[in-house]
Amino acid sequence: NNFTYAVLTYGDGQGDDEENSLTHIDHGFHSKLPPGILPHGLPTVKEVAPAITPQEQKKDDLKEVKELSAEQKQMIILSEDFQRFILRAGKVMERALSEKVDIYTDYIGGSDEDDMGDEKTQARLSLNRSFYCDRWSKNRCVTSFDWSTYYPELMVASYHSNEECPNEPDGVVIVWNTKFKKQTPEEVFHCQSAVISTCFAKFHPNLILGGTYSGQIVLWDNRVQKRTPIQRTPLSASAHTQPVYCLSMVGTQNAHNVISISSDGKLCSWSLDMLSQPQDVLELQHRQSKAISVTCMAFPHNEVNNFVLGSEDGYVYSASRHGNRSGIGETYEKHLGPVTGISAHHNQSSPDFGH
Repeated sequence: NNFTYAVLTYGDGQGDDEENSLTHIDHGFHSKLPPGILPHGLPTVKEVAPAITPQEQKKDDLKEVKELSAEQKQMIILSEDFQRFILRAGKVMERALSEKVDIYTDYIGGSDEDDMGDEKTQARLSLNRSFYCDRWSKNRCVTSFDWSTYYPELMVASYHSNEECPNEPDGVVIVWNTKFKKQTPEEVFHCQSAVISTCFAKFHPNLILGGTYSGQIVLWDNRVQKRTPIQRTPLSASAHTQPVYCLSMVGTQNAHNVISISSDGKLCSWSLDMLSQPQDVLELQHRQSKAISVTCMAFPHNEVNNFVLGSEDGYVYSASRHGNRSGIGETYEKHLGPVTGISAHHNQSSPDFGH
């Protein structure tokens, strides 16, 4: 009997406790519920922080306290990954900060209100942007520029030497971004010799070519950290020994060549895979007598063989790279001074202009 009594008393006691606790919970819930909604009598569930052992607590404390030494900080700052991240993040932040979009921009006008009655006003060109860098383009004349076919907003310009700073690189090539209104260049590349001509490697969006005053063709890659050329052609009699005034990439994705012409009239065809020697060399002479001092060149749209040239003596020539009549073909009207720029019409669907 004693044993049974003890069990019952234990059971009853527990039952009372449970009942009391539930009643307590009911009151708790009831006090928080709006009138008319019955309590469900379930206990509230709260999140409990995971248990942390003393060892883990010590580890956490150590993590917080850890301080890098000056040498470690310097190592991180100088690491290639960090430099690449900072360069990329810096450019993105700069673009975001420099954007002030004005939806009322008038791309045709740009003149005073007094002139609005003038019919010719609508035909005027107005200055939109100037690209100038105090550090790299000051006191340097622009020798050439080219547009990227891969990123239409990017433009590359080559610069001659800065005579006031003999310790700086003679040649500079700068990539400017016309899409964002930031004042600084997108990329800056250097060369030991003044850069006379430059162009984007049409089928390689990361490569930029340059023709130098010394006669070398140089190649830059914007994926690598260094600003100097990753490849250059040798200085030899088999290639150019005079300033390379003309540089262009022609062909298709699977078959393309770099065409360069120096001021002595020598045309070289190169493959980007092998810049150690030209694939083809052609001497541009007028009536097989004297070499033409070529200053500029243009290939018509989708053309790889025929092209036009401008010269220092004021003549414009048509020429071809291959075939029975390779070399200079036709001579056009003479100008009174050197022809410094020439361009071929790109719109093949237009009825007004052909090649």
